[in-house]
Amino acid sequence: MPIPTPYLGAPKPTGGKPGQGADEDWWITAWSPNAIPKRGKYLVCVPGLVRSFQITEQGSTWGNISERQEDGQPILDAALKDLAVPATSRDGGLELVERDRPPEPPLADPVLAGLKVLVDGYNLQLTTGTGIRTYAVNLIRALTVLGADVDVLLSRNSNKKDAILDEVLFFDEQDVGGRKLVENLMLIKDLLKSSVPSLYRAWRRETVGEVVLKQGKFTEDFIELARSYNLPKCYSVANAAFNLFGRSTQVTIPEKIDLWHATFPMPVSIPGAKKITTIHDLIPLRLPYTTLDNKKDFYNKVKLSLKDSTLAIAVSEHTKKDVLSYFDADPDKIVVTYQPVNIKPLEAEPEEIGDFLKRYRLGYQNYLLFVGAIEPKKNVGRLLEAYAALDTDMPLVIVGKKAWSFEDDLGRLDYLFDPSAKQDVRLLEYVPGDALRYLYQGAYCFVFPSLYEGFGLPPIEAMTMGCPVVTSSASCLPEVCGPAALYVNPYDVADIQTKLEQILGDRPLRDQLAETGKQVAQNFSLRNYLNRLSAAYLRAIG
Repeated sequence: MPIPTPYLGAPKPTGGKPGQGADEDWWITAWSPNAIPKRGKYLVCVPGLVRSFQITEQGSTWGNISERQEDGQPILDAALKDLAVPATSRDGGLELVERDRPPEPPLADPVLAGLKVLVDGYNLQLTTGTGIRTYAVNLIRALTVLGADVDVLLSRNSNKKDAILDEVLFFDEQDVGGRKLVENLMLIKDLLKSSVPSLYRAWRRETVGEVVLKQGKFTEDFIELARSYNLPKCYSVANAAFNLFGRSTQVTIPEKIDLWHATFPMPVSIPGAKKITTIHDLIPLRLPYTTLDNKKDFYNKVKLSLKDSTLAIAVSEHTKKDVLSYFDADPDKIVVTYQPVNIKPLEAEPEEIGDFLKRYRLGYQNYLLFVGAIEPKKNVGRLLEAYAALDTDMPLVIVGKKAWSFEDDLGRLDYLFDPSAKQDVRLLEYVPGDALRYLYQGAYCFVFPSLYEGFGLPPIEAMTMGCPVVTSSASCLPEVCGPAALYVNPYDVADIQTKLEQILGDRPLRDQLAETGKQVAQNFSLRNYLNRLSAAYLRAIG
């Protein structure tokens, strides 16, 4: 049905209720007394379906006459006027309605059109964020832009016989424990079945309406992915088969798959499909004391992945160099694509950012920021020691979840900072994505003295947001940050302290690093990532 197009200043009945006339909620309430929302039902909102507000009644389908001031101008609500767009604009003599302007050119040509790609869902199905989960989400979005037909292989609980029970089990908490005997028996059964690929088959699942209330618990990305392929416990079964028998597990998919993309080394393959494996880093081998990984298991999985993959993707040249130093691999079969940075700078004035930061009791450009998990490789302990030695009243804000061995790092708070200390450390275990943008853009500088990284996404995010970076001279960080950072020896507390004092005492240096950072961050734009990723895929499919 046609939707009425309002114009600013459309009259409201005397004493009219919100929604009558040209309020911002006009399109929900104005249709009729029997409108769907008025009957307590749901309404699907399609972006772009409703025309933007117009200044005048000309060309409007609203059907009544604008109220006007004595000078003949329409009576406009200031808040609504900000939402308005000009009805028309001149472009080379041709009058164009704004909404009719040609769209922006596509980010990339659909060079992978017709290619059927299956991506592992191991991290995608987690309800908490991880670096590899972010990578997988960006990968799927990029492949979709490139025209590929993308599906995901999930491994959540299921029931093929009952659709409602299947929906409940799929969205229930996984691996809650308490039934070890039953789980072990099921694992043995699945191990036997997985030895015959034709018997070990995934299936495409369908969601069942609103049986499970998902909002607030699951992301929209995951809810959409729930319509992909599922095979309960398939990754656990594959890991067990690899550890016990040294074999890779083949998972049969009921339709032809051209490329199987493992977002990290795993002993899983798809019959008839070429395989691409992404290798993020070799930290369990380079710094074995900083992770809980089974080092033998990790080493053998990387070795297997390099052998059975048509192509391996590395997220930095440094990671590729590490792989070649540990394994007998063909350098031509390892392609560096880096990662895209999706975070976008705020279009906000300092006053607006400052107002937002008040909820965290922070002032604009009056705090130091660290973002990352609190674990040994992130080097938070030495950062705290360096900060404690500074003569500053700027707080140090640490955004990140407490990971393995966090007590060793955070335990230093007790003896480094007494109640009379002017330094202030704020721990924020989780902040929403939009709030993180404000924290980046409002910080004086970003501090990231990590011992080792495969790519180092947080410093690139900070640079994108115009926040100057102080980071480690180790691993890939000089490669990705280039001339846009102040570098420290991550093992030297005095050097971390010195570089922080340098940037705190030199505002021009701080501003120069911020501007250079914006330029360097462009190297990791989505467009550049699409070019690198498409080149890798075209090489893989030959």
